[in-house]
Amino acid sequence: MTALSVMTRLHFLIAFPFTLAGVLWSARPAQAYTVRPGDTLWSLSQRTGVPVDQLARENGIADPNHILVGQRLTLALPTPPAPTVPAAPTAVYTVRPGDTLWGIARRFGVSVADLERLNDVSNPRRLLPGQILHLGTQRAPEAVSGAAARELLVRAANEEQVDPNLVLAVSLWESGYNNSMISRDGAIGLMQILPSTAAWAGPALLGHPVDVYRAWDNALLGAALLRHYLDDFNGDVRLALAAYYQGESATRRYGIYPSSRNYVNGILALRARLAAST
Repeated sequence: MTALSVMTRLHFLIAFPFTLAGVLWSARPAQAYTVRPGDTLWSLSQRTGVPVDQLARENGIADPNHILVGQRLTLALPTPPAPTVPAAPTAVYTVRPGDTLWGIARRFGVSVADLERLNDVSNPRRLLPGQILHLGTQRAPEAVSGAAARELLVRAANEEQVDPNLVLAVSLWESGYNNSMISRDGAIGLMQILPSTAAWAGPALLGHPVDVYRAWDNALLGAALLRHYLDDFNGDVRLALAAYYQGESATRRYGIYPSSRNYVNGILALRARLAAST
């Protein structure tokens, strides 16, 4: 290879980025720019990726080393990148003894077909304890917490004619008044309601489907469930709370499970504390 050909290739490699920058420059929309103290054509070239000589030529500047503060230039400032929207998290569930694909699908409000597809399940009747199941992209609940959440809960309690301090105590224990909280079992929001519970309880207790990812629907259905259990257990708050936690049929058959007593006692203590503070 001759010295001339080496120099020709070297010249091409050096010149190519500037040629590409010129193409990118021409593709960008031009904007008016006012020269500020400390600006030079070289510094503007670094910001825009456009060669100094091209900036000088396109702005009619005879001496590239001399620009004035306040001078108006036409250049294409780089457009800031669009903010990245994080992908919604993918929910997973660890199979427990006695779980079925149908039961998991019902609990999390997904279809059995989706569970089979997402997890490549060939035999839906065969699940192993400890097996990790992907539940698909998890929808984010409406972000409501604190004073706004408490206001919704009191409103829902009044609408369902339930002691507001009882509703507040359940929500405080379950989620800390936080509608964004999702339990490991898939219970949603400030009253921690399973989508499967919402599927029957919305139409049965409120007369219409509800979306427990929405804070108001969640609060209202939670209050309606407490009203339903209080009515069914003749106003017995302890049994109503047990039914909310362990299920109505189990409470009718077995009473309050030993494992539920801490839940029931804790909520009653919270209710008393809330009542004393008002």
